[in-house]
Amino acid sequence: MTVTYGDAKRWQSGPLGTAGDSLKKDLDALEGARDLLETQGVPEAWTGIAVTFAVARRTLLVKQLDRHIDGKRQMQRALYDAETIVAEVERLVTEVEGEARAKDFSISSDGTVSDVSDPPTFDNRYEADEWSRIRQQTAQGLADDVYTILGRAAAADATIAGGVPPGYVDSLDDYGAASPEVAEQWATMTDAERRAAIEEMIEEQAAEAGIPTPTITWEPETWDLWGQARGGGSEIALNEGILDDPFILNTVAHEMRHARQFEAIDDQDAWHWPWQDDPFDMHEEDGITEEQAEEWDENFDDYKSTGDGDTYEEYFEQPVEVDARRIGKEELEDMTEEELERLLEEGQR
Repeated sequence: MTVTYGDAKRWQSGPLGTAGDSLKKDLDALEGARDLLETQGVPEAWTGIAVTFAVARRTLLVKQLDRHIDGKRQMQRALYDAETIVAEVERLVTEVEGEARAKDFSISSDGTVSDVSDPPTFDNRYEADEWSRIRQQTAQGLADDVYTILGRAAAADATIAGGVPPGYVDSLDDYGAASPEVAEQWATMTDAERRAAIEEMIEEQAAEAGIPTPTITWEPETWDLWGQARGGGSEIALNEGILDDPFILNTVAHEMRHARQFEAIDDQDAWHWPWQDDPFDMHEEDGITEEQAEEWDENFDDYKSTGDGDTYEEYFEQPVEVDARRIGKEELEDMTEEELERLLEEGQR
């Protein structure tokens, strides 16, 4: 779920710094315990096999502590970084709210800027038009400030998500998170720009997979799925409700991977003349084996779906979903500001 202007108005940076300080105390204690274990974990009086087992156990425990300390240190840095960004959000909110009140505008929790002034009486139409122009210009300036705030808020959110070490939040482990830079850029894009970038992404991934560009269907946010590859990958359906969330980049890559899976299955046993290239060669060049394609084929023949009465675990752990989920996570985490800007520029041509 994306951050709204109403959410950002309530944010405070102080608790983030307090949490970072608390983690620092834990880190100091853990590092002290780790050092003590390294120096005194094996009694000097022990000899023989007892020492061998004790040293092995100490080494394992020290490695586990190091991983835990590294994870906490990563989270501590993320909290301090997010504290700085949220402090900026607090300042920007105060400034834009003050300017809005001073100029007789209001800003709703969803970021909509409204003119609440009482229009004066004008002597002629020219004066009325000029007054309206200035008011619209002011409203647009305030709306631009709101977009800046939403972008910084998205960056703070992504900074915290990126600081969570593996093994603590299942959704982050399974689906990944956008970088703060990409999250901020996505938050400041219009819906039309987001659609253009997504369409370009689908077109390029289709070309890479050697398939026709799928048609794109935008389903309403009441739809109970994030995305779906239909007709063997000839159609990609996406939930309009997640268009403002950079997570949709994961969904696009996930569904396009399903399209690639279908294509690999078709190419696996595709007939060709001996002097022609094997259609499956392009898949092998991208790391897809014939064994994988066979496994995917069998999986799609017995696809597990909660809508058909299967458990969520059965759906989640089947080979085609594990593979598509991996690709979606990689695509989201590898996305950069520069790549997103390129997709937007190409998509708008």
